[in-house]
Amino acid sequence: MTAPRLHVIPAIGCHKALVLRRGPTDQVASLLWDRDSGAVTLGQWLHGRIHEYRSDLSPDARHMIVFAGTGARWWTAISRAPWLTALSVRMQGDAWHGGGAFTPEGRIWLNGAEPLSDPPDGLRAAKVDAYPHATDGIHMGGLYLAMMGARGWTHAKGDAYQAELVKPVADGWQVILRFEIGQKNRALISNRYALMRSDGVEMPQPDWEWAEPWGGGLQLARDGALWFAKPGKDGLEELAQIHDFKGLKFVARPAPYVGVNR
Repeated sequence: MTAPRLHVIPAIGCHKALVLRRGPTDQVASLLWDRDSGAVTLGQWLHGRIHEYRSDLSPDARHMIVFAGTGARWWTAISRAPWLTALSVRMQGDAWHGGGAFTPEGRIWLNGAEPLSDPPDGLRAAKVDAYPHATDGIHMGGLYLAMMGARGWTHAKGDAYQAELVKPVADGWQVILRFEIGQKNRALISNRYALMRSDGVEMPQPDWEWAEPWGGGLQLARDGALWFAKPGKDGLEELAQIHDFKGLKFVARPAPYVGVNR
């Protein structure tokens, strides 16, 4: 059985993260993960697709924005994390642009659209130029690169899918993030990671789907689970599992609030 694919979006202002678990292909679940305690809270499932590079979690982890669709229709939804039921929704007939992000101050920004005139739940709209507008988050406009920059990643070189981002780990180590198109058992666009030692030796990590420095080591996603590891002289040491997502199955769940009918 193929392990589910995981995409993790850490909040900028707290120790929580949004986990998007995809598998089978047309099913995705949204979950909220407390990176301190390891606790994971299931939100809702969607029969469809969520574009991870145009989705975001608010700095306080209270709200999220996702760009989702079923192939026939697409929408940008603002909701209370980790629930997918929209408090505000914008429909569109294709996957061109769409989605959005939160600024470090928690303002909501829409990709390829004018600012919201009536943001829900006390949220405030960001200026139209708060982030670069993009068709898929990476290819045109550099939206995803800007979002990662707000999370402390340095854009080292390259543009679009050839971009390379780096972030320090500990003891001179760095984690490197690149991108790949059409990788087997991954989304059309996927993250590709490597570790680099202080002496410049690079160690590719082809099975990682996400990684972020944490507590003198790394939190990472691979094989349908979240893990914690510390880099040692010859690679990773002290690999410990945080949470396994492989056993989850689709269950229709209502949100604990009233949303928008679409």
